[in-house]
Amino acid sequence: MNKKLYHKVIDYINEEITSGNLTIGDLLPSETQLSKLLNVSVGTVRKAIDKLENSNLLYRHHGKGTYVSDYGFDNSMFNFFSYGSETGSSIRIYKTTPIRKKTTATTEVALQLEIERGADVIYLERRGYIDEKNPIIIEKSWWIAEVVEGLQKPNIHIPDLLYALIYKKFATQIITSKEVLTAGIADSKTAKILHINKGDPVVILNRYSYAKDKGLVEFRITTGRADMFSYRTTIGNNDY
Repeated sequence: MNKKLYHKVIDYINEEITSGNLTIGDLLPSETQLSKLLNVSVGTVRKAIDKLENSNLLYRHHGKGTYVSDYGFDNSMFNFFSYGSETGSSIRIYKTTPIRKKTTATTEVALQLEIERGADVIYLERRGYIDEKNPIIIEKSWWIAEVVEGLQKPNIHIPDLLYALIYKKFATQIITSKEVLTAGIADSKTAKILHINKGDPVVILNRYSYAKDKGLVEFRITTGRADMFSYRTTIGNNDY
């Protein structure tokens, strides 16, 4: 008996995960991209993803895409998102990590993380893309080194959802994030990365992330293009 067509998609995704090309927290190609790649209809791709989501291998985040999940992973981690289009709607953001290193906390970083100046921290600099060409956000994050020691190693794959990796590899569950949103203007370095002009408006989101039983573990600064970035939250009853 011939396999149903959606099994072709399931087999492909399973192989990508087994081979390590995709790992927990990674964003899958869009349904349209998978459709073209595998020469099947979007409906077939959607059925395959439904099957894999039902088996907890994948997780859909409305408007942002489908991610690799796993049994036992707390899907509330997928709620730590703040990025959207200028209209406030959700968008898919692919991320890369061009810079990662172990360093020591500056006076400012030490103050934000509530640690001693000169203490070890792991620094990550990530870029977020919607078109796989030009970044729209720059993320700079500093982690307490003893919490994520090894994260700086280049052989560790950092998925789109960083907190999924932190949870699985470092047994650290982010349970709360506090954020402060401000406006600013792009300096020359930021402008070059984001393909805007020096002095153009940007939005700046400072995040403080707290882990279960460990307290404050991450300080992050996200700088985004003001014309392609929005922040949406709900205060009070979420039923309206």
